[in-house]
Amino acid sequence: MKTLVMTGGGTAGHVTPCIALLEEMKKRFDRVIFIGGDGMEKDLVPKVMPFYSVPTVKFFRKEIYKNAAIPFVLQRGVRAAKKILVQNDACAVFSKGGYASLPACLAAKSLGVPVVCHESDYTLGLANKLESRFAKSVLTSFIETKGGTYVGNPIRKEIMFGDAERAKKNYGVGKKKVLLIIGGSSGSEALNRTIYKGLDVFLADYDVVHICGKTGDLSIRRDGYAQTRYAEDVADLYALAEVVVTRGGSNALNELAALGKKAVVVPLPKGESRGDQVLNARSYERRGFFTVLEQEDLHVETLLDRIKKAESNAQKATELTAANERIANIVASVALVR
Repeated sequence: MKTLVMTGGGTAGHVTPCIALLEEMKKRFDRVIFIGGDGMEKDLVPKVMPFYSVPTVKFFRKEIYKNAAIPFVLQRGVRAAKKILVQNDACAVFSKGGYASLPACLAAKSLGVPVVCHESDYTLGLANKLESRFAKSVLTSFIETKGGTYVGNPIRKEIMFGDAERAKKNYGVGKKKVLLIIGGSSGSEALNRTIYKGLDVFLADYDVVHICGKTGDLSIRRDGYAQTRYAEDVADLYALAEVVVTRGGSNALNELAALGKKAVVVPLPKGESRGDQVLNARSYERRGFFTVLEQEDLHVETLLDRIKKAESNAQKATELTAANERIANIVASVALVR
């Protein structure tokens, strides 16, 4: 029995691409399981495939002293992952990066199990940089990315088949054009503050659906305004939205480009991240997809101005939807030559 192990996690951005690939992977492997930590993967993955949790530890870029625990926790995680790989007779590991992917990938290396890692962002993240040293193949989402083979980013099939009418009913909006605000799986304090401050301004021209994440204030209510911490029906919201305001995560940008949506991207700045969102956003902007607004320039007036500009700009990138099959074929080929 051929068992593929998927790994990644910490944030939804390291998990949802694996879920997007699941259908194609099941065509090529008898069984697909997931090894992660205690991030969002523990909530998202068990709904669709067997999930195993191992000890993981995050690298802290600011509070460096916290990194002293990494070697000890990582060692425990690798031992636990090795047991899971052996028990499930794993023939390959597919990594989406993030700190939660390291135990499974290091365990695979020690057992001689081939690893394929995929990077969603413009540059390789720390985990993928480490894993790329021994991976059989390194795959990238941006043609500009150095150190790997360009294949594109996995995309969820259901994203292409959203139901706008269902979203109207579920969120009680749609009398006006709909503005969709997405702050990412952890939310965005900067975006949330701007939306709350200018809510009456935005509502003058749009109905607003606001995915506010953990940092949102759900007590705020207005006619034509719907707020939720997390939306599992984002495909329906995409279908409904006239314009989307989003962070610069590669998965969201890839989905919006594939759908041909009009969007304003407010990337997380360097310092609050490793700077990947800015690079992601600028790459899509250069290709003519989206309007970018730097967080330092984020105000009610500037955001409204970019939203108006975005309404006249959208193009569809249908080639982005072919990444799933390309990635699955590469992983299957690596597993066969083990």
